[in-house]
Amino acid sequence: MDEREDLLSGITTARDLMHSVVELQNRINQLTTQFAKKSEKKTKRHPLLYAVLGFLIAFTLITSTPLKVVTYPLTIPFFAMGGMELQLTVWNVVNLAVSAVIGAILYRVIARTADKSRAQRNTAIEQRNAQIDASNQALAQSIEQTKQEIFAVQQRWAEEIAPWYPMDYDNIEAVDFFFAAVRNHRAATVQEMVNLYETEMHQRRMEAGQRQMLNQQRIGNMLQLGNLFMQGQVLSQAQQVNANTASASANIDRLTRSVTGR
Repeated sequence: MDEREDLLSGITTARDLMHSVVELQNRINQLTTQFAKKSEKKTKRHPLLYAVLGFLIAFTLITSTPLKVVTYPLTIPFFAMGGMELQLTVWNVVNLAVSAVIGAILYRVIARTADKSRAQRNTAIEQRNAQIDASNQALAQSIEQTKQEIFAVQQRWAEEIAPWYPMDYDNIEAVDFFFAAVRNHRAATVQEMVNLYETEMHQRRMEAGQRQMLNQQRIGNMLQLGNLFMQGQVLSQAQQVNANTASASANIDRLTRSVTGR
């Protein structure tokens, strides 16, 4: 009685410790999946793009109707000097010069607006990255603390369980089986619970093997029935061909007799 009670107490502790390790390891796995990546690098300035964009906007505005009439009076004196061709050339040059001036102004406006928007985005990125760093650091601390808890459980196992527990059965399936066997009076010693476990596993393997053989046999029967069905179809087709051939031959014979009068 005392031996069984001691074994039940020990196997209960072993079961609790084993489940604790599994739960702690699952917690580490869950925490590991929660790590987040930082956002991309900050966005950069594009001064050349701003300058081109400002010039194109200015040139489009200055050469469009009715804004183009603003620069047209400046070119009227050149009509008397070289005709319409010279006036148009000067007008284009004036438009380009005015577009460059307005483009420079627009460049500063566009660059200032873009810099403000970029600064806001970069600030948001920095804030998100800081939050990610804090979250990842908290996760790392939780994982490290969980590892320490696992180490403490392993130390208890080494001190309390390892001296008497069969080392080849240190898995959760075996320890659960041992616990149920001892609690239900199916085993009273370590040797009995191990023998009972091996008998149970052997029976399960045999049943699994029988199920596999039955499945293979069913597959073989299905294939055999399929082959018989195919053979029946081929035979039926052959009989139909023979019947058609015999009918055609009889028709030819009747036609020949009617022609020859025999």
